[in-house]
Amino acid sequence: MRILIEDERIEEIRRYLDATLEEFHGLVEKAGGFDDNRVGNAWNPGSVKETLSTIAPMPSKGILAKVRSVRWRALGMALSNLPRAGTLRIEFEQPRLHYRPYWIAKAYHECIFFRGASYRVPTGDDVLAVETDGKLRNLIPRDARSHSFLSGVKDKIERATGLISDRPREFILDGVTELARKYKEMSLYLDAYGRPDRHIERFFLRNPPLEQISSVDQVRGDDSSVQIKPLHETKDSVIRRLKEALVQSPGTFTRILSNRFEVTGLILLYLPVYVVKYQYAKKEGVVNVNGYTGELIS
Repeated sequence: MRILIEDERIEEIRRYLDATLEEFHGLVEKAGGFDDNRVGNAWNPGSVKETLSTIAPMPSKGILAKVRSVRWRALGMALSNLPRAGTLRIEFEQPRLHYRPYWIAKAYHECIFFRGASYRVPTGDDVLAVETDGKLRNLIPRDARSHSFLSGVKDKIERATGLISDRPREFILDGVTELARKYKEMSLYLDAYGRPDRHIERFFLRNPPLEQISSVDQVRGDDSSVQIKPLHETKDSVIRRLKEALVQSPGTFTRILSNRFEVTGLILLYLPVYVVKYQYAKKEGVVNVNGYTGELIS
């Protein structure tokens, strides 16, 4: 299913707004319930194809140099407080490369619908009566929100005798049909277990030069020592989370014209990560480093 781009969606809304009265009535007849006019690829997760991507890692020597240059930040403040911390050396092993999977998903939900409404329309001080659609509208005091029997009798006497009150007045225009729109979008940045990951979010928002691949085996190449971490969060689960966060019916509506749920981007990124083991003051630890930027990650 082809994804409707933003310009096309705006043009579709413009056609609704430019419709003649007859065309507008036709739109109302076409509309249905919230589940009747579903459009968009995300209602059927099987129709959404993820893009497999990766990014070229820097050489392991470059990673080791970066880790050494930021060794205190890499190991944390706790180590810097150890006795004789300034005199002890940190020994690093050769970095080992593996690839971690991350989901990057973007989607939106747009609902175009009809709802009934009424309007309180103020009039000029000299207006005596208003007629709309062949119906004479009663004028009421502008600050009135409810009408008692006595106030109604008073208004009728004022109209009959010509003693119209000089208070600001208005009339109620009821039976109105509104065409309205509800829109929401979001992005998800998830690790292999479906947990939100701030590091991958910051990394992706920098627009790194990702490379599209056809299979996961391409990232390993001929190096059998490279590990590929397993993926636990499925595509269907990612789309289900988007649906739970985005898709909601309007609070008030009579008929739904369009109920669009669209995934506009779904990337399964295999990020190169270097694992560097170290020894410090007879203690051992591990540092995980983004293989493209050299930044420390959890």
